[in-house]
This record gives sequence, C-alpha cells and structure tokens, in this order.
Amino acid sequence: MDFFVCAYGEPGEERFLPYVKDCINGVEIQNYDRRGVISETGWQQVLAEHRRLVPLLPGRLAVHGPFAGLDYSYKDHLLRDAVQKRLDMTFDMVRTLKPDTLVLHSGCAEQMVRFGLTDTWLEQTAAFWKREIIRYEQAGVRVVLENVVEHSPEFLIRLVDTVGSAYLGLCFDIGHATLCSTLAPARWVEMMGARLKHVHLHDNNGATDEHLPIGKGIIDFDAFFEALGKWSPDATVSLEIIAAPEVVAANAVEVIRRYRCP
Repeated sequence: MDFFVCAYGEPGEERFLPYVKDCINGVEIQNYDRRGVISETGWQQVLAEHRRLVPLLPGRLAVHGPFAGLDYSYKDHLLRDAVQKRLDMTFDMVRTLKPDTLVLHSGCAEQMVRFGLTDTWLEQTAAFWKREIIRYEQAGVRVVLENVVEHSPEFLIRLVDTVGSAYLGLCFDIGHATLCSTLAPARWVEMMGARLKHVHLHDNNGATDEHLPIGKGIIDFDAFFEALGKWSPDATVSLEIIAAPEVVAANAVEVIRRYRCP
C-alpha cells in the first residue's frame, strides 16, 4: 500500500518534506474548505499556493476538495445550483493541479441518518454522481467519497455500487468512524473491500475529531492494518494529522516503518 501525508500549502510547510520524502509515496493537499470557500479571492489564493507547492512534492498527488454544505441530494434548485457551481470550480482546480485522486465528503447529513431518509438520499445522490463522474472518468481522476457521520459503510457501499464507475470509490476516515459508529474500523474495511481506495489516518480519544498523531488516542491500528492488508491492499493511506510539521514527520516515519507491507 502507498502512504501519503497531508499538507495545506501554507508558506514554509514544505520544510517537513525532506524528513519523509524517502518513505512516502505522495502528498494529499488540503485547504479548500478551511479558506477556499470563504470567498472567490480565498479560493484563488489557495489554488495559487498549491500551484507553487505541487512541483516541490514527492510522488503522487491527491487533493481534498471542499465539503461545507455540499449535499448532492438537494431538492431546492437554488441549492443544487450552488453545489454544482462549487463542483465546477473543483473540477477546474483538478484540471490545473492534475492529482490522481480527489477526496470529497459523502454529503450524507446527520438528519438523513437520524430520520431514516437514507434511501431518498441514496437515490438522489446516485443520480447526481452518475452525471458528475463522467468528466472525471474522461480526465482519468479518481473520486473517493469520505464517511463523516455515517454509522456504517452500508449506504456508501450502495451508492458506489449504484453509480457503477471504476472512478468512484470510498475514502475511510478512521477518526470519523471512531466517533460516529459502533463498528470497529477493521469491520468497516471488511465491508468496503475493494471499494475502499483511500484512507484518512489519525487518532482521537473517542469524544472529538482531534486528528492526533497515531498512537496518542484509543484507536486499534494493528487490527485496522491487518484488515486493510487482507481486504483493501491497494488502498492509499494518508496521514491526516494536525500537529507541528516536525511532529507530523516523526509520526509518519514511525507509522510507515511499522505498517508498510513488504
């Protein structure tokens, strides 16, 4: 399996890369939702930072797109138009940066799960992605949808299977699952199987989405990686740790040395 580290494109952030470049296979860059969606100027600033950073990055490239408010199943035509405009901007960003993977949140809101509306969400979201994925297929870019509040991978599995594109897969965020699900992360992996293409790896203490270094929380990573090697060996693993660059680098080296498959 290939290991990535997450970066945000902040000035000077690339200083940690020399410490990990010999052990990672790529970088996942983020920040479109933290700053990019605030304004048109903010989006262009983040994109400019990423255009500067990308030539400095080792290996493969993934990009985490925007996610705030992006429900692909809106009935309201004004909200649908807003989502489509943001996705159009995202596709233009992808064409500029040329990653091989785009990470987006699933768009499944808590009320859909809580009030039993997941079948409606699934039908409308699948219809959206059957249209939207075509241009990513043509560009040769894989889109992976990330769990956020889902209690299990069931609805995401049904979504990917319904769309039926080799360019639409799943991203498993192990921290989100630890907070929102009673299923062990290893069970999520087993259920997703080959649909699982990308992983967000970080730790927490079971109460908030802390994005701690691996080993600083309660998550059983040994069992998780055993399942990953068995059920989804081709998935990429992206360390999404929020810490000082030197802490990210040290934790990445430790984790990759421990869990990289021969």
